[in-house]
Amino acid sequence: MNTLPTASIKSLVFSCIVSFLLAVIILLIAVLPAEYNIDPTGLGEKLGLTILAQKQDAGMIEPAVISCPDPVKTDEVKQPVDKWQDSVMITVPAKKGLEYKFHIEKDQKLEFVWKTDGSALYFDFHGEPQGNTTGYFKSFKESNQSQSSGTLIAPFTGSHGWYWENKTNKTVIINLKTRGKYKIKGLM
Repeated sequence: MNTLPTASIKSLVFSCIVSFLLAVIILLIAVLPAEYNIDPTGLGEKLGLTILAQKQDAGMIEPAVISCPDPVKTDEVKQPVDKWQDSVMITVPAKKGLEYKFHIEKDQKLEFVWKTDGSALYFDFHGEPQGNTTGYFKSFKESNQSQSSGTLIAPFTGSHGWYWENKTNKTVIINLKTRGKYKIKGLM
């Protein structure tokens, strides 16, 4: 004769108490910091969970391009060596990231110089081939700096540019100057 095991009242009460205590611990350590930015234990901040709860307030600054002139075709206008073709001021809000891109044909040149208002940003200067649906991208430079400059000869036709991430608690403004043969795609 098969009989099903039955739990005693003592084991059921013990299981309920342990489950309740575990739920309270998870609530205090993970849920409150991640969802509501309430961190009574301090572990939520150490684990990086409080960043998840930061909502965009009405007073927070949106990513913005302050000025972005219309692209000039380099075939039509010869640029002096010391002049930049395009200049843009990009605002990266605190604890946010954004991308700024150019469409460049294979073997065309993009010269650039950018610097922040003093704060270092994490950045990934990279490109994605046109028409690629696999998510492939090629990183050219990845670092934490407050400025960078150089020349890119595009290894393929597609989008090329930067992902900047502001890990600070204040807004950072980037001054980006470029010249070459490209089309500005702007903020992505």
